[in-house]
Order: sequence, then C-alpha cells, then structure tokens
Amino acid sequence: MDWTTAWGTVFTGLVVVFIALGLLILLVWGTGKIMESAGGNKPKAAPAPKPAPRASAAPAKPKAAPVVSAGENMDDEVAAAITAALAVILAEEGSGKSYVVRSIRRVRSGSSAWSRAGIAENVRPF
Repeated sequence: MDWTTAWGTVFTGLVVVFIALGLLILLVWGTGKIMESAGGNKPKAAPAPKPAPRASAAPAKPKAAPVVSAGENMDDEVAAAITAALAVILAEEGSGKSYVVRSIRRVRSGSSAWSRAGIAENVRPF
C-alpha cells in the first residue's frame, strides 16, 4: 500500500465533501431568500396609536368586566362589544362581505396561548 496515494485519496475526499456542503448551504440560503422576497412574508409595521385627548385631569375608574359562567346567558352589552370588535377586525381585511354573529360561546383548546405562540414561532419558515 502506497501511503502517498492513501493520504491523497483522503484529502481529496475531504475537499470534495466540504465543497459539496458549502454549495448545499448556499443553495438552501439562496432558496430561502428567493422565497422570502416572492412570498412577501415581511411583517408590516402597524401605525402607532394616537393617544386620545383627555377631557379631565382626573383618571376615570375602569368599569368591571361582567363575568359569565358556563351555561349562563351573556349580557347584551358584552355581545355587542364582541360583535363590534369582530366588525372592526373584519372591516380591516377589506373583504366587503357582511357577517352575522348568531351565537357566542367559549372555545376550549388543549393548549394555552403561550404554547401555540411557541409552536408558531418554531415552525415558521426560514
């Protein structure tokens, strides 16, 4: 066995592997940049909310939120507030469709909002 040929083969193999890995890294990085520019996944900056002018210097006491237990009917004010919030959100989408709120009920999910946010953050594309 000729040691010169053996070391030459090992060196050539290592060089080829690292060049191939470098090319794969560049290919994946370039594909990510192309998809990012084509998809328009850049977050849009929301305009900063303008503070409302205060009518008086005394702070207003916040009104206590009504508590609704399971199986109990909800106040009309709470239903109106939820419906108004939905109308504002859907109006911002600009779909032009009209919606009707027929019922409001609590949705129980198996995971908390924090865990869903963590999952969304970790499965986000490059």
